[in-house]
Amino acid sequence: MAKRLSCAYENLSSSYLLTTTDYQKQFCHLYTHRLAEMTRLLTPLALKEWGTQVPIMKLCELRGEQNVQCIIIGTIYKHQAHKPSILRDISEENQLAPQPQRQNYSEPEDKLILEDELQRVRLQGGEFLESHKLATGIVCAVKGDTDSEGFFNVEKILFLESGPQKPLTVKRNSKLILISGLDQLQSHNFVDALNMFQYWLSGCFDNKSEAQSQVRLIVAGNSVRSSAMAHVPTLQVARHQANANDTVQAISQLDSWFASWAKAIHVDVMPGAYDPANFMLPQQPFHKCMFPLAAQLSSFQSVTNPYICRLDSALVVGTAGQNITDLLRSTALDSSLEALRCTLKWGHVAPTAPDTLACYPYISSDPFIMKECPHVYFAGNCEKFETDLHVGSGGKRTRLVCLPSFSKTQSVAVIDLATLDCRQIKFSVETE
Repeated sequence: MAKRLSCAYENLSSSYLLTTTDYQKQFCHLYTHRLAEMTRLLTPLALKEWGTQVPIMKLCELRGEQNVQCIIIGTIYKHQAHKPSILRDISEENQLAPQPQRQNYSEPEDKLILEDELQRVRLQGGEFLESHKLATGIVCAVKGDTDSEGFFNVEKILFLESGPQKPLTVKRNSKLILISGLDQLQSHNFVDALNMFQYWLSGCFDNKSEAQSQVRLIVAGNSVRSSAMAHVPTLQVARHQANANDTVQAISQLDSWFASWAKAIHVDVMPGAYDPANFMLPQQPFHKCMFPLAAQLSSFQSVTNPYICRLDSALVVGTAGQNITDLLRSTALDSSLEALRCTLKWGHVAPTAPDTLACYPYISSDPFIMKECPHVYFAGNCEKFETDLHVGSGGKRTRLVCLPSFSKTQSVAVIDLATLDCRQIKFSVETE
């Protein structure tokens, strides 16, 4: 078995670990803290970008005045007629007019509204605004003026761009491996690919030198299943018992795989949308009793979703993909890669939480704010493999990676932490 390069590792996901489980709080606390924290971060950026000639004002200071040139920092609310509504669901339960299910509820007629601590104003600005690419929950600074009809005419818009970025000083060709969507309930369709991946990981394919440079493997969610369980109406308990047995067997198989992989490399396992874990973000680490074999190895650990770590000097941030899936539903963005890029520009991992993406009702913080720009930013369980090296303001470089499900493509992503180069490796076995 190949001897690995040593790599300094630091788990930075402590802010995602829940110390309390109080679900009785209102979500307004989360929005209030998000706006306050991002206002603090955006204010110096706005002053640097637009100078001090144009004042930063609150909406209440405008008092209905017209043609006042100013900067407003606030949270975007996107009014969408087709957005999921609990009131609509209750109406359907009471046999009132049912609404058709929609995979995407973005429309050109959607209205953008900017809210600060006390008031709100309708935004308009044509090409400057790009409303079809924005979503509820984004905090931004807008420069413009008011008109007689009560609109705020946006001339320019500024986002956080994920804070500052520390220099990348990885000197060796350390490799990070990303995989998602193992879907063990369907593993009989691609077990040969899993075996090939294990041999490759161990350096048994005459790739010993390559295997030596691999320092960590991150499993980005949906390891048990990669789609929702189909519920068939029945009076019998046998079907549910069978589903439970299948899940237990799938977890046992995963335990064997993880134990084998962890003997060769450090393995971090994240929960996903369809795994047996808590539903709300941030998803908590799997309990070690779920993987008794792998948990005995110090090179194996269960981590949160989202997940943040530092490998040498490279900051790695990633999710199992729920934030990207939800963002594609509420906007007209046409690819997972663009949605991932947008969350990086907005400086927030999950801007649509808690509006349309379930998350814990934090009352004193918003851990999803990206206060430091990552070097690697990934999302699991996407439709296809996509990657790009995003260059932001000040020359910040971030490798964006959209991972497809291994169960569908039998592929993984390999990232060189020194150069941020990324490539896809496929382990599919062609059969006639």
